[in-house]
Amino acid sequence: MEARLDTGDRAPDFDLLAAGSGRRVRLRGLAGRKVVLVFHLQGTAPTARGINRAVRERFPDPEEVLIASVIDLSVVPSLYWMTVGLFLASAYEQAAGDLPPNVDPADYLVILPDWGGRVSRDYGVRNTGRAAAIVVVDEDSNLILSYQGERPVEAVLEALEDG
Repeated sequence: MEARLDTGDRAPDFDLLAAGSGRRVRLRGLAGRKVVLVFHLQGTAPTARGINRAVRERFPDPEEVLIASVIDLSVVPSLYWMTVGLFLASAYEQAAGDLPPNVDPADYLVILPDWGGRVSRDYGVRNTGRAAAIVVVDEDSNLILSYQGERPVEAVLEALEDG
């Protein structure tokens, strides 16, 4: 069953293992900072990169705003999980090479494989192969934006500045 979330609702908790860094990411463990969740697939990954770039320009500290990619991999047969995991780890390493040497990539590159699709369902996210879906959560884990449309970067920045 797919969730229907509205602004002000408590965001569903999740607990996922980040690709590349191996860091466990739990929404409730991020209390005290805003969180941007970008639900996307490979074809909509440029949206995630654009959001990451724009948010980091205005909010450079990941302790203030954490940005995470959530990738619904529920359609991938478990037989291929290792291969997909290696691909995601490679993408992480490649992106980490573009970061300044004085930062911990695990703080700036958060790729969360959603193997069973539960997180995507809990957030009511669909069709991320056509357009990335964006969720912004405030410091108290309340939803301040749920968006899937034409101007995701602008929507995220507005939510972060107003929320």
